[in-house]
Amino acid sequence: MAFFQLSSPDLSNLSLGGAVLRLLESYGFTADERYLVVRGTYTDDGDPSFGLHYSFWLFDVQTREYVSNFNEQIAGVDNAREIEVSDIQTSGTSGNLFAVALVETKGTDETRLVSLDNGQVVSNNLIHSVSGEQVDAKVERFLLSDDGRFLAIQTSSEQLAAEDAPDTNDSSDIYLLDLQNNAITRISYVGGSEVTDPTYLQDIHVVGDTVKIAFVTDAAFVSPSKIDLNSKNINAEANLRSDAYVWSSVFDHDGLTGSFTFDLLSLDSDSKAAGFVDRDNSVQITDAGSVFTSSAENITEDDINESNDTIFIDNQGQIERVVFESNNELDNGSIFVSASENGRFISYLSSSPEVSGNTGAQQLVVYDRQLNTTEVVSQNGQLANNWVIDGTMSSSGYSAAFTSSADNLTEEPLEATAGGLFVSLSDSIPISGHVYHWRSHELITDVTLGLSEQFNGVSSELVSTTTDAVGEFTLANNVAGEKMITAAKEMTANDQNRVVTSADALAALKIAVGLNPNGDDSFPVSPYQMIAADVNKDGRVNSADALQILKIAVGLSDAIPQEWLFVSEAEDFWDETAKNGEGEFTLTNKDVSWGSEGLQFSEPLGLNSNFLGVLLGDVNGSWSAPEEAMELPGNYFASLEQAGIGPAYQWFSVIIA
Repeated sequence: MAFFQLSSPDLSNLSLGGAVLRLLESYGFTADERYLVVRGTYTDDGDPSFGLHYSFWLFDVQTREYVSNFNEQIAGVDNAREIEVSDIQTSGTSGNLFAVALVETKGTDETRLVSLDNGQVVSNNLIHSVSGEQVDAKVERFLLSDDGRFLAIQTSSEQLAAEDAPDTNDSSDIYLLDLQNNAITRISYVGGSEVTDPTYLQDIHVVGDTVKIAFVTDAAFVSPSKIDLNSKNINAEANLRSDAYVWSSVFDHDGLTGSFTFDLLSLDSDSKAAGFVDRDNSVQITDAGSVFTSSAENITEDDINESNDTIFIDNQGQIERVVFESNNELDNGSIFVSASENGRFISYLSSSPEVSGNTGAQQLVVYDRQLNTTEVVSQNGQLANNWVIDGTMSSSGYSAAFTSSADNLTEEPLEATAGGLFVSLSDSIPISGHVYHWRSHELITDVTLGLSEQFNGVSSELVSTTTDAVGEFTLANNVAGEKMITAAKEMTANDQNRVVTSADALAALKIAVGLNPNGDDSFPVSPYQMIAADVNKDGRVNSADALQILKIAVGLSDAIPQEWLFVSEAEDFWDETAKNGEGEFTLTNKDVSWGSEGLQFSEPLGLNSNFLGVLLGDVNGSWSAPEEAMELPGNYFASLEQAGIGPAYQWFSVIIA
């Protein structure tokens, strides 16, 4: 476990006079957990208004250095001090990062959303780019989906509304921008009409082919007569009417499809609206469910602390209150901060004596739902002696960053006067993913994944695991060092039951002579077909391979044994510069080169490291899993194409324009 305080960033290009760093805050980790997005609040002696100023940096948690400043990327080094960057949202990894920043020109009221791709400005006004009009919508809050496709915006402006559904409520609404198709959808719109109460944006989450948006509102987005009863009580005490909701919609390559749904999260024990969800506290959607904070006493039984509590509701509607060890409630309650992507780890703030001890200071705590254990993160041999203000958790949940004015956590003094930024990095960050068949897209069970370490030319296995009933796996990985992931699977009767036939031998022969076995009007030859056809593994596809496949098909004793081959999903077989920019696959019948040894890496991979299964000799990809196997959705491969891994037809997937 590594624990350290971030140093002060260089403010010289951002200030007119002497700058004083007031606060450092975390705005999250990149998907590979290599970079931390950091906001700095500072004052400038050269500013006669004596106001607060803001800027953002990327910080490398491995080298412990700042690698870039967003003000400089947006306005240039010489003009970095002319703008404020008050908020930023990112998606992607340290090597492929997309960002959207809220930018204000100093001395004016002009604000705009600026998008950047790997440090290069893509749009100086993203709303103008998406809408195609000079829309002046003041953004109150915005959030970017992890895949970078969707942007949710909270605004009181009426200019984003469709002409046939005008925005007349003069209060905060939420709009979803599809950055791929330049489409805008109003989210805070129910039953064909708008609501009068404001809606407050909390989270955006994409899972599979569904995009979800969490928000808090006093309005009823489900039946006010049967479920959201408190919405009618307009004279109620503060927060009684405030509930947490999730809006959901299925989408494909062309945009949102079908109807939208609204789900009420803050339900009491009678499945009615519980209320008392403070919009100033976080609501987050995870793969397993959603998390929010509420002071309602009727959500779970035995809630007697009369305080805020952290509530988790899973995808089946089961509600769980986050408590302390041995299922004891926290006397002073808790405020939810963030959760891991899979919903296993939940972090919260609490000054309850169970976690703060005799310090009386608010601490950052992580609860492990799987092991039912609690760990105070804001400590380094001793608890923080002053309040933790806020924090974030990495997508895996194994690392965290928090802001505190405590002066006893490191030997160095606080780098910012109102609160320094501290990072707790786990020695082990898990690698998770799934394994699926390249053509059928069915998830494959019983695949053995091994993680080995390369040191002084010698490989030693660290850990291994097997894919579960839905083709998923997780490997524990310590961060440093040269690593490799390998995958293997024993052949079963289902794998050998007339999967390889004479049709595959003919397909290999056609590839050998430069013909497309899929037909001229069908998919081009996939690189996975090339790999399947090279049965003698000499790096070429020729008549010798076709003969060997025919021997497999008829069951000759001297046939090359069938086996599973597994290819990293991230392996790039597409050359977008070939054929004058039209692009083509890099594998040919004369060069079948791929990472057959396994997936090698030396930097964190983040949560996902997926593999594709290719059955040796099964050139036409006719293998299919047992009937109960799950299948990846079609838009999964559209997202791979969008990420630049390859065209969707590489996986025999069709994107309908």
